[in-house]
Amino acid sequence: MPRRPWPIYTLEQVAEHRYKDDCWIVVNDKVYDMTPHVRNHEGWVASGKISTLLAILSAMGTDCTDDFNETHDANGFRELNAFQNGVLDQPNATRERIKYYTWEQLVASGSVGDCPGVRAAAKPVAPVVCETCDASPCADGCPDSRRTASTLTARV
Repeated sequence: MPRRPWPIYTLEQVAEHRYKDDCWIVVNDKVYDMTPHVRNHEGWVASGKISTLLAILSAMGTDCTDDFNETHDANGFRELNAFQNGVLDQPNATRERIKYYTWEQLVASGSVGDCPGVRAAAKPVAPVVCETCDASPCADGCPDSRRTASTLTARV
């Protein structure tokens, strides 16, 4: 019996699934429902503040192909295959790097909360980045010892 074709999704449809209890990502033009992985991730033991979990939460609803390819070996791809639930309607030629967020920024965005009413308007909060050292928070050894509000900008 021939295998049924995968459902086809747009990037806009994937972007609607950017919450811890409804988490899709795109890797190499394939769509994955990572919700079970996010729910059972060992990072929740540390109140969600483990870097691998923060990376997944930051990638929710996006095409994270470049980041995934750089950080995973063949075993990671084998594990990922179990979560495939579709393919993109067309190859994504405009991939962007993931914008990584802190736990506090993810909570403020509503993407890790349990309140569906807030989700419609939820957007990740842009990190405040020092213009001198280009870090958030300001890096150790930053030459701008004042670290005043005038040296900080919000990145979108």
